[in-house]
Amino acid sequence: MPDRDLNMQRFIDATEAAIRARATDVPDAMVMVDRVFAALTEAGNAKATNTPTRLEPCRHLENAYSQARAGSEPIRALMDAFADIEPEFTWAPRAGAELVAGNFADNHANAMIVGPGGAGGLEARGDVVIGVSLVAPNIFYPRHHHPPEELYIVLSPGEWMQNDNPMVPKQPGDIVHNPSNAWHAMRAMDVPLLAIWCLWIGQ
Repeated sequence: MPDRDLNMQRFIDATEAAIRARATDVPDAMVMVDRVFAALTEAGNAKATNTPTRLEPCRHLENAYSQARAGSEPIRALMDAFADIEPEFTWAPRAGAELVAGNFADNHANAMIVGPGGAGGLEARGDVVIGVSLVAPNIFYPRHHHPPEELYIVLSPGEWMQNDNPMVPKQPGDIVHNPSNAWHAMRAMDVPLLAIWCLWIGQ
């Protein structure tokens, strides 16, 4: 069994703690959460070829960090663990971002933290995906959907939409659960939006 870097383990533990602190808000998501973190008790393969890369929108990270650190203790702990591993991330725009009207492509960045090999993550595995999205102030992240259900942990304030319902404001520590194939989108307000997302893609 491969060993996991201590900072990476601290991030995974803090992610789980932040989700479980709000478990009563998203009871329908907890079967997926249990699968994700049971799988993560065993480390995947470290990515020897990961090339750390920051994009221009990453200049908003410190502002997002300050928003998160004003949140609850689990979110502060998660933010500190996240900041310790962020310098290793390979940030990239969302696939197809150049086709979105307006200036979305230049004003957001995503990074894979855990997930399929070849996607630039820090730990390669085929059952769990954990990533992060950063959206510059006043930028809309377009509606999209996908078969795996998904859980977002909100780190800095923003607005969230599901199934074309009205946008709903979310604060640091809030959890957003998207069932399989639910349409969803998000929008940064006057501060950058930062959120971690988790998906179960195993059997």
